[in-house]
Amino acid sequence: MILYTIVPLEIVLDGSETYTPFYAELPLKNGGTLLVEQSGLNSARVVRLISSNPADYLDPALQPGSIINFKAENQA
Repeated sequence: MILYTIVPLEIVLDGSETYTPFYAELPLKNGGTLLVEQSGLNSARVVRLISSNPADYLDPALQPGSIINFKAENQA
């Protein structure tokens, strides 16, 4: 990747050494797996889709970069 910028490299890369993302795997109903990175209390960003079903790759909700919102379940 080439980044053309007038901003000094130290500022562009500031914090990249200390950033450690937390990834989690979420199972899909059809047997696939989503690798997600938590972006809030009730949301996560899709990082990777692992599935043997070609139809899963056509689903826009499962594309890398999309946000998944979790529903809170009522506990009685």
